[in-house]
Amino acid sequence: MGTRLRRLAVAACSLAAVATLGVTPQASADVTRLDVFPLVPHAGFGANCTYLLVATTTSSRFTPATMGVSFVDDNRNSRFFPADDLYAAGRLYYTAPVVGNRAFSLWTPTRPGKHVLMAYQTSAGGPQRTITVRSGTPIGPGCIVSS
Repeated sequence: MGTRLRRLAVAACSLAAVATLGVTPQASADVTRLDVFPLVPHAGFGANCTYLLVATTTSSRFTPATMGVSFVDDNRNSRFFPADDLYAAGRLYYTAPVVGNRAFSLWTPTRPGKHVLMAYQTSAGGPQRTITVRSGTPIGPGCIVSS
């Protein structure tokens, strides 16, 4: 996915977050579900292709009392947008804002193999998804995944 398209996606998510921010503090929230969506259904998951991660939380708003959501891949052969770009720009830690019980990130696995993804808000961790990534070739919004 091109840099310009990623920046546009982050800007849209940021505007939605600003529009829905509340001022009433809430109790700490937990991530209850993690979904991984390929842009082309049933295509599988390919290295160097980008996928949407959606974490569902028990809170509907991002406030100082409800930290944002962090995403991690135990394989470490991947990139998360915008977290990795912000880290490279000098911001050490990024959490995705919660908008309507959801937090979003773009995930690009950079090597084939098993990837265990997790979304969390606290040190207690959160739900995990194991994804098998094969060799892939990004094409426009989709991906050609080898069999």
